[in-house]
Amino acid sequence: MRLLPALAAVGLLSAGIPVASKAESMLDQIVINKCSSAMQADFDQAGKTPPAGLIQQTCSCVAQQLVETRNLDAAKAICTEQAQSGM
Repeated sequence: MRLLPALAAVGLLSAGIPVASKAESMLDQIVINKCSSAMQADFDQAGKTPPAGLIQQTCSCVAQQLVETRNLDAAKAICTEQAQSGM
């Protein structure tokens, strides 16, 4: 059973796709999707429409900062501050 993940990693490496970047990309997409859903729900609950691009920019920031800081609370704080200051 342990052979399958190793073969998959070898397959990705031989295809020229670094395993770490593939995993980070998947993590980024998960973070962006969850963040976007949560932000949209917050705006809906407040009865407001978010400015164009705000959710995508903020959630992309959170994904990037999560990679850099490895701390979700820090990532959210950084990106919330940037969003409030007009990025």
